Amino acid sequence: MIKFFKHIRYKLMVENKTGKYLKYAIGEIILVVIGILIALQINNWNQNRLVSLEKEELITKLHLEFKENKRAIKNYKIAEEQAMNSSITLMSLIGLSEEELVAHNLDSLLFESFPSNEIAFANNAVNSIVQNGRLKLFKDDEISTLLYQWNSLAEIRKIRLEKLDSWNNNIFLPYLLPHISFKEMDNHGNFKWSGTSKVKPNYYSLFQNVAFENLLDNALWLHQQVIIRMDETETLIDKIIEVTKPK
Repeated sequence: MIKFFKHIRYKLMVENKTGKYLKYAIGEIILVVIGILIALQINNWNQNRLVSLEKEELITKLHLEFKENKRAIKNYKIAEEQAMNSSITLMSLIGLSEEELVAHNLDSLLFESFPSNEIAFANNAVNSIVQNGRLKLFKDDEISTLLYQWNSLAEIRKIRLEKLDSWNNNIFLPYLLPHISFKEMDNHGNFKWSGTSKVKPNYYSLFQNVAFENLLDNALWLHQQVIIRMDETETLIDKIIEVTKPK
């Protein structure tokens, strides 16, 4: 094809047909420009197609990931609410007589009030989007705002959980050390080291102490703060699931 155009151009020059040659040259330039524009258009179309496919793949991964997170948070909230209910029951027993306290399984209630449940959200898709700079793919979408909210809420949630853990491990549990038998309390977790204690104290004095009531009260407040953040998280998860739903 190139040889063909060169042959025509050469023939026009030899025949000294300057006007026709100029017209031909201009036409040739126009054809080249059109060819370049078509190539650019095809390239842009192909790039947009690849970006669209990548975006759809990321949205699918986000949808599956947050459906998994939905299940995780529901299970976590159940355990938290059980811990709160046990703590509320313990608080209601404070001030009762020894005979009334014996009617309740105090070790079981104490065990349940200190849940060992942890929550770890699936974050692979979110981390991949943020760390690889792919968030720009969603710059005009609602999902971009929701992912920013997700990361911000994660920090708040972390602080609430750390405060609750710190309170339990550094203040509440140390206070209980001389008042209860951890060995018998751990019976309700089926741990290998649990069992009957030969030196188990009488719990009556513990339930006559306002300090115990105050410790329970503050623990409940901290649990409530965690639940509030989990409710906010669950609402956000529902929104992300909705906007990433396959169309």
